[in-house]
Amino acid sequence: MNLSFLSFGKARAQGVRTAVVVHSDGVALAQIDGSKTRPRLQSCQFRAGGEAQTADTLASLGKQFGLAKAACHTVMPLGSYSLLLIEAPEVPANELRAAVRWRIRELIDFHIDDAVLDVFDAPASGARTTQTHLYVVVSRSNDVKQLADRLQDAGIGLGVIDIPELALRNVAAQLPEDAQGVALLYFGAERGLIALCRNQTLYLARTLDIGQTRLQEAAADGQTEALFDALALEVQRSLDYYDRTFQQAPIGNLLIAPLAEPIPGLVEGLRANLGLQARLLELGEVVDGAEKIPADQAAQCLLAIGTALRSESKTL
Repeated sequence: MNLSFLSFGKARAQGVRTAVVVHSDGVALAQIDGSKTRPRLQSCQFRAGGEAQTADTLASLGKQFGLAKAACHTVMPLGSYSLLLIEAPEVPANELRAAVRWRIRELIDFHIDDAVLDVFDAPASGARTTQTHLYVVVSRSNDVKQLADRLQDAGIGLGVIDIPELALRNVAAQLPEDAQGVALLYFGAERGLIALCRNQTLYLARTLDIGQTRLQEAAADGQTEALFDALALEVQRSLDYYDRTFQQAPIGNLLIAPLAEPIPGLVEGLRANLGLQARLLELGEVVDGAEKIPADQAAQCLLAIGTALRSESKTL
């Protein structure tokens, strides 16, 4: 089952994979050599700029890195799609897409004819080994087209549009804690994301209404305690659902993705509230060649790095 959101069918370059991710405050690029035993980061850039500069920034990156004939990966912005968990329709494989579209029509707030979707397997629950549920990624077709056009109009060849949840799954898969299960907490500018992963599999992901901006404002005002409590509650709810649904060994490790600015007390507050082994993620744990990248750049480029780590190539 394909783990991409939308494949554009281009052949991938052997060895080196490129991801270009548009953020609200700039554009991130990562290139990873996946031909080695351990992935190596070859290029990592973040170019700051607002919406008005995005087209020029993309064009500049496309020219600098010769991406016109590449099969670059990108991700949908948080909030521009939904990730739904549904019962798997009991239909032949060639009828799956139509059956899924029918099943989710009442779960989205726009007409199903305006939707683009893809699916990937949800882990089996409890002792069951048969596949009973699917994750469905669904977005408005105009939002997907706008993102694709934005890159292609800038002279960047596009291979796959993915989602941040699977980019974080790719990051978690490189960590030693992944075998025992890991909760990975990521903060974008305005939103956050918690991903629960084990053995290179995404079990659960939830979007949070807390991003870097709120964290930095709370830290500046000395009002972080309530925000840390709210974060801990969201993480605990996710862990409780994971325990009830999948009946795996409890996850005992919480990793906080690199932060654009330090948030004093964040790790300690979550550790105290949750009783987990909590620490900041170091980019050098994920890929070679990243040891000297500063924390703010690591934060800005993490989704691009996770997206470039993607290795699935099949399509639905």
